[in-house]
Amino acid sequence: MHHDTGLRLRRQSVALLFSLAAGLLLGACQNNPLEAQSAAPAKTAMLFVDLPSFDKDLTQSLASPLSKVDVAFYDRITPSAIPERLQKWMASVESGGGSVKITPPPSSVTAKSPFLLLSAASSLWSANKMVKEAAIAAQYKAARLYDAEIVLKIDEKGDTVVDKVIFNQRLK
Repeated sequence: MHHDTGLRLRRQSVALLFSLAAGLLLGACQNNPLEAQSAAPAKTAMLFVDLPSFDKDLTQSLASPLSKVDVAFYDRITPSAIPERLQKWMASVESGGGSVKITPPPSSVTAKSPFLLLSAASSLWSANKMVKEAAIAAQYKAARLYDAEIVLKIDEKGDTVVDKVIFNQRLK
């Protein structure tokens, strides 16, 4: 009888340890790194990188909602070669009733054909059917509450390039 009690205690101890281990394991699984990532504060300024992480960051910032989000560039981007990833955001702004405004550089007299570049840039996302369809995707919906401004500048070579894109929340 004494032997049965010891065996029963051992089994209960093993069961208790197993329960604790399972509880710890489940607790660790619930601490999802994606949730921790989404808990990061929304950014009012970010750099454009042609990666899905940019879309996540911009979605988070626009869904916060922030009144203004500035997007600057690592690379030299011309108005006629706006990356497709950013074109999708512009198409979403327009599909939500917003406007995409292009602000020429302060001294556009020295720029090489700035007005041709301006008209080419604004027609890029309007004409691209794939971009329009992609803008319907859920991740781009946050942009529908914003207007966008593409701010141009003259670079050191005298060419017109995109300085930044500003998303400004529209008044309801």
